[in-house]
Amino acid sequence: MPYKDSYVAKIRELVGHEFELVMPTTDVVIENKKGELLMIYNRDFSGWAFPGGYIEPEMSWQENAAREVLEEAGTHAKPDKLKLMGTISGRSFVAHYPNGDTAKLYTTVFLLNEWLSEDNAVDETEIDAKKWVSPQTIEHMHLTFSGQAVYRLYRQYQKTNNVQVLTLNSELQRFVDAQNGEIVGVNTFEDAQSELENGQKQTHWMWFVLPQLQGLARSERANYYGIHDQQEAHEYLQDVILKQRLESIIATTLVLDTSDPVKLLGAVDAEKFQASLTLFSQISDDNLYQQALDKYFNGQKHAKTLTLLQ
Repeated sequence: MPYKDSYVAKIRELVGHEFELVMPTTDVVIENKKGELLMIYNRDFSGWAFPGGYIEPEMSWQENAAREVLEEAGTHAKPDKLKLMGTISGRSFVAHYPNGDTAKLYTTVFLLNEWLSEDNAVDETEIDAKKWVSPQTIEHMHLTFSGQAVYRLYRQYQKTNNVQVLTLNSELQRFVDAQNGEIVGVNTFEDAQSELENGQKQTHWMWFVLPQLQGLARSERANYYGIHDQQEAHEYLQDVILKQRLESIIATTLVLDTSDPVKLLGAVDAEKFQASLTLFSQISDDNLYQQALDKYFNGQKHAKTLTLLQ
């Protein structure tokens, strides 16, 4: 439904644009027989997401969901074919729109794997494109904040086939999820620990086990797992699980016979290691990070990280 005709537009006429609305929404994961998911590119948030939107009060949850998949994905579906996967809410689940509006979202997520037909027509007022993609591809796509949350809930639902309740109270959860193996195509914290104990990094875990500042690289994962600023770095060290794991990884590197970061991690990840150590050495009184800098980089800190911190 065009924004100008929507329920939320009518509310904005009454309360203005400075007030943060609390809004029920719905999102739908459309899955084909190949296991591919239908993604739409949302212009407002400059990223890929799943069909979804605000609830119109005259419709049920399933009716709203069916309306959204038709408008945003060109998919004709009966409301009773939508299967409930779960709900998403939390302090961090907030939409910030280009015009300055903000809305605290409470979404109900459905799975659709049986529909009547699909055509190319989409709501061009907010959707720029749509395409079918595999889960492995999704991991490398730039998802909107809601796309990330819905995909995370979908992955949890796949494991249990039970309705999920996802609460997003901290953005740091993205690190815990990755370290725990919740992400397709990457390895866990335990893998990272084991590989370093054996003297050489083998798999993919650098972004979320030894995080660096956002802005040092351009890849989707580097951006997503990049530490936003000094405040988030402080929060990272205040999280009991993340702090313990970071200290454990660095302590492991300190007892190894080698002092060659390239031999241990490879040339590209050696620089990431230096960047991570520099970041946390600058915001922590713990000498652990400087000890690792002394051993592997002759005490030299990462220049680009220092520049970004300024």
